[in-house]
Amino acid sequence: MLEQDKIFNKNIEENEIQKSKKFVFQISHDNVEFIETLSYQEKNDLVNYLLEDYRATAIEDKKNNADVKLVKKIVAIVIAVIVGIPLVFYLTGVALDLTKNSYFYMQKNFEKLYH
Repeated sequence: MLEQDKIFNKNIEENEIQKSKKFVFQISHDNVEFIETLSYQEKNDLVNYLLEDYRATAIEDKKNNADVKLVKKIVAIVIAVIVGIPLVFYLTGVALDLTKNSYFYMQKNFEKLYH
């Protein structure tokens, strides 16, 4: 039974190790002294905190950009409706007036021709 517990614990430890990875970062010259003063755990905590903060900021920025795009689309639609509907009525009126005038002009010409 003890041997099975050892194998189980070893598998758990391997899974935990696989969940985290080591990376190599290049730190700018200005920050080298500060990083060297930190302990190993403080470095890990700092990097993880910065990554979490960066991800949270990126998600928030993505949501804000989506909101801005939505507002822009809504404004464009509202402007199109405000300008478009009166323009359609105006152009319809102009087209009807031109059609009426054209028929009237043709009627006058027809009357002159056969009068």
